[in-house]
Amino acid sequence: MKINTILDEFKSIDKLKITETKALANPPMIIAYVLESVLILLRKEPSFSQARRLLADPNLIETLQNFDVQSVDKLTLKKLKIYTTMESYKYESVVELSQPIACLLKWVKEIEKMAELVHNGQLK
Repeated sequence: MKINTILDEFKSIDKLKITETKALANPPMIIAYVLESVLILLRKEPSFSQARRLLADPNLIETLQNFDVQSVDKLTLKKLKIYTTMESYKYESVVELSQPIACLLKWVKEIEKMAELVHNGQLK
């Protein structure tokens, strides 16, 4: 799936749904895991307080669109795999809880796939 398609889907989501997710005091663990994985890719502290700031960022879409997959080193990929290999780290598990977070999950998975291709010399 193309990054721009995923981000177009994210942009089309009602802002109220993003606000609802941001307002959760104790989000379901899978929601927290997806947000933490985005923060790991962005090289930010993987915490829910940081995730709230991320969701409130008016430049979030631009940040995700301009993300440099070349910047994902092997250590970051290793940290990311802790999340992405979890049984519950699936679109179907997340979309029932939060459509915006499900879009972010798709973005993480696509970036992970592209980064692996970069590290294997298959994508430049």
